[in-house]
Amino acid sequence: MICIPITADTNKEALRDIERSCPIADFIELRMDLIANGKLEELIAAARSCSGRIRIIVTKRKKAEAAPAGKSLNTKAGTTDTTGQKVSLLKQAVELGADYIDIELTEGKESIEELRAACAARGDKTKVIVSYHNIKATPSLAKLKNIFQQAVAAKADVVKIVTLAQNAEDNLKVLSLIPYAQKYSIAIIALCMGDEGRISRAVAPFLGGFLSFATLEQGTQSAPGQLTVQEMKQINKLVRGEPLPRKSPVFSPAEKRPQNYVLLGNPVRQSFSPLMHNAALEEMGIEGRYTAFCVHDIGAVIRGLRGMDIRGAGVTIPYKIAVMEYLDDINDDALKIGAVNTIINNNGRLTGFNTDWLGLLLTLQEAMTIKDKTFVILGAGGTARAAVYGILQEGGIPIIANRTPEKGRILTGKLNCEFHSLNDIGKIKADCLINTTPVGMYPHNDKSPVVAKDLKGYKYVMDVIYNPLKTKILLDAEAQGCVVFPGLDMFVHQAAEQIRLWTGREPNRALMKKTVLERLAKIGC
Repeated sequence: MICIPITADTNKEALRDIERSCPIADFIELRMDLIANGKLEELIAAARSCSGRIRIIVTKRKKAEAAPAGKSLNTKAGTTDTTGQKVSLLKQAVELGADYIDIELTEGKESIEELRAACAARGDKTKVIVSYHNIKATPSLAKLKNIFQQAVAAKADVVKIVTLAQNAEDNLKVLSLIPYAQKYSIAIIALCMGDEGRISRAVAPFLGGFLSFATLEQGTQSAPGQLTVQEMKQINKLVRGEPLPRKSPVFSPAEKRPQNYVLLGNPVRQSFSPLMHNAALEEMGIEGRYTAFCVHDIGAVIRGLRGMDIRGAGVTIPYKIAVMEYLDDINDDALKIGAVNTIINNNGRLTGFNTDWLGLLLTLQEAMTIKDKTFVILGAGGTARAAVYGILQEGGIPIIANRTPEKGRILTGKLNCEFHSLNDIGKIKADCLINTTPVGMYPHNDKSPVVAKDLKGYKYVMDVIYNPLKTKILLDAEAQGCVVFPGLDMFVHQAAEQIRLWTGREPNRALMKKTVLERLAKIGC
């Protein structure tokens, strides 16, 4: 299992790293000694909202056992705190439902017992890691075994022993603790730091080590010698004899077997995606169908997708964020956005992408310049995330406005933009308003997320909804003299980008738009 340490300098940066880490890791470790003014309650809540399966370790490493790994210890984060302050923080972690707390063996028997009592009081839902770190050398094997026995005597749920390797033999000493611990049926994390210790990080999981630590990307290591998540995953595949993924996950157009596709969401009955995709696939001469499925358990569906003859999937409300934790790989854009709307199935290996941001940008760019313009985005879901990301990429200034302040503030903290209450819509000075909420979608054509008079200050108003073609918010905006962008063009562009990912070929976008327009005309929308 892989644990990504969260070592950001600030609480806001830590929130962004949590969102990027949760979909691709088994554990995250909140290094509260490194996160200046870290708000533990907010960090844990953010992790839980990102993933229902992620396990959280909370620690506040003492200075004597914290290896710098190329970055200075953050004195603002409290590395000089007393043992009592550390114990109080870890007790708070227990109260907040952290899965594990990590306390150094050198903090003493009384501190460890106090924490064990706090865990017991809450039904032992939080487990205790008793750790030992030597950032200067690797002691003798006899001493390491003695340290292990001390941790066991302290009733550790998991023993952690990490030392600095000065030569290859040091790795063997530390790794030998794994079978030693297995004799006592004790879970153990045993590995070495430093360049000489990198091999231990790769080997430990295959000897039965409880977990190994990997960094999200180069430059964010919490200890010297840490591998990146991508490096760890590649090593794991090589050891298991699995082929490494191809550089491009796109399916070869030369493959002749049917390329079936699905839309996953709830509800989906009203979606025009199958109609539009199938028209494009047929015109391209691609054998296969695109079908919509109403999903109640996204995890079960994704597990089933691996073994089916499904080459790709579209993901819509409400699963764009939730689906991420079930995928094998996530494209960098989708990882930064924190939402996936497209999946490629490459022989059972699932990779997530996001084309919403491209669809939105292409739509806006057809009518206006984005750079230096201010955009108010209504909503805080997957499409809102894509809108913020795309606007930032082009040098625009996004502002989130959401009915639920807590959800909106979490999003703005992760994507580094402003937040305003929905009640402030008419007071914000901005060039364009973008509705990413489902308010006004068929059959609720008479609904709008804002009152008409609040639209007067905007030059442009866009709605991502395509059915009806002109929603109430767009009709109200036209009455106020605004230039309006219906959601149809974004709908077509994001779908066309999906088809390009799945097939490696450019679909007929004009045909896709014509197909949807004809259907809307038939139903009177």
